Amino acid sequence: MVSVQPITVAQYGIGPIGAEIVKLLMTKSWIRIIAAVDVDPQKIGRDLGEVIGIDQRLGVKVTADLREKPAVVCHSTGSRLRQVEPQLRALLEHGSHVVSTCEELAFPLDKEVRENLQKVARANNVTLLGTGVNPGFVMDKLPLTLSAVCQQVRSIEIIRVVDASLRREPLQRKVGAGMTREQFKQAVKDGKIKHMGLKESLMLVANGLNIDLDQVSEEKIEPVMAEGPIKTQYLSVDPGFVAGVHQTIQGSKRGTIDLSLDIKMFLGAKDPRDEVRIKGVPDVNMRIDGGVHGDRATAAMVVNCIPRVFAARPGVLTMDDIPVSFR
Repeated sequence: MVSVQPITVAQYGIGPIGAEIVKLLMTKSWIRIIAAVDVDPQKIGRDLGEVIGIDQRLGVKVTADLREKPAVVCHSTGSRLRQVEPQLRALLEHGSHVVSTCEELAFPLDKEVRENLQKVARANNVTLLGTGVNPGFVMDKLPLTLSAVCQQVRSIEIIRVVDASLRREPLQRKVGAGMTREQFKQAVKDGKIKHMGLKESLMLVANGLNIDLDQVSEEKIEPVMAEGPIKTQYLSVDPGFVAGVHQTIQGSKRGTIDLSLDIKMFLGAKDPRDEVRIKGVPDVNMRIDGGVHGDRATAAMVVNCIPRVFAARPGVLTMDDIPVSFR
């Protein structure tokens, strides 16, 4: 049940996703926004409503650090866990629950960082959760939920196709749109192009199924080339240049189960969709035509998880540890 008193919330990081989260927080009568944090000097000191581009003052000034003590902090600053770990640790030490969009937090593979955050969270009697649309839902929480109706599961194939031309500019550039094939390969080598969280989703699914995988492939990252001219709100791509990325990973336990995750994010993708194909007893096939909208769904996951995290046990949790629904 939602608390009778509004849950006090702070937004930490006010980029495109942070702004989307704030706009959704504003619609919830059970939430009261009391603080906002960002390192951008162009945002510090300004009203939060102005910063997120709405014609309404919210009476909350953006600060460089967290001065209030909200019950829950919505954290959206980075994808790599080691880079944001100091922020997360400080928020937990502050005595606030944290719901973060950090992709590597969805299922922390860095045991040292996970154990450190676990100790801090439990010592301060607060909860830390990584969530989002992907990882956080489409390629992990959703297939695990669907598997609940199966008596046996032999394989799970998870497919996500995203038309990146409908997404924010940073994502369009993040998938390599406009690059040559050679530039794309170098960017992959340099770690600049990668859908963060695919391996985390794979391991979250395996863990949820209580499976110790004995084989996990390397992530394969390939370019999707533009077959014709593509123009979006932010950039143009000529034929023969990169339109986006195709990334895959597989895992298996011999004689037990095979898992496959396949994601394509590119400009002008035809037939965008999310699919889960489970072979078992019974087989279960699910398809979401058009796919789940990434930015809006990520904000929704963060906000809808707030009451669950507020009431959850202390520590570092994953989406497999909590129920979730529209709130």
